Amino acid sequence: MRKLLVLAVVLLASACGVQPTPVVAAGPAPTLPNTGGSDLTLYFVDGGHVVSVTRRGTVRLSPAVALDVLLAGPTADEARRGLTTDLPAESGPVGVDSEGQVIITFRFAITTLPDTAVNQLACTAITALAQGGTSLIDSGGVLLVGTDGKIGLQPCRLF
Repeated sequence: MRKLLVLAVVLLASACGVQPTPVVAAGPAPTLPNTGGSDLTLYFVDGGHVVSVTRRGTVRLSPAVALDVLLAGPTADEARRGLTTDLPAESGPVGVDSEGQVIITFRFAITTLPDTAVNQLACTAITALAQGGTSLIDSGGVLLVGTDGKIGLQPCRLF
């Protein structure tokens, strides 16, 4: 018991003299890309990794329109920079139902898409929803439905 008391005194004595430090400025807090204004954020593939691309001056669009723009693929300038897409070229209209859980419906097979393609879809939809004021932080992501079935809740995973 005496050893524990001595240890407690030593620990307390060693903490003396530690001075508090002031707040250290580390720059602005992280945010979603372009969460305001009139820019459109899309996600393409660069060297096997999903990356965000901002198209400046584009009117803020609904998630369905943002996904239609994504499915049209990278612009010529984006392609020259090495950006590609793992999504099918023929897509058709996209449906977005955001009553409660966000469900996005595509007119192509979705269960066989590579992870990068799934992330292109999820990240673009989640960012467009956030830009429109809908946060999915507590929901776990978006539900993706295609002609061959559905893929459970998908968060935005940049890898």
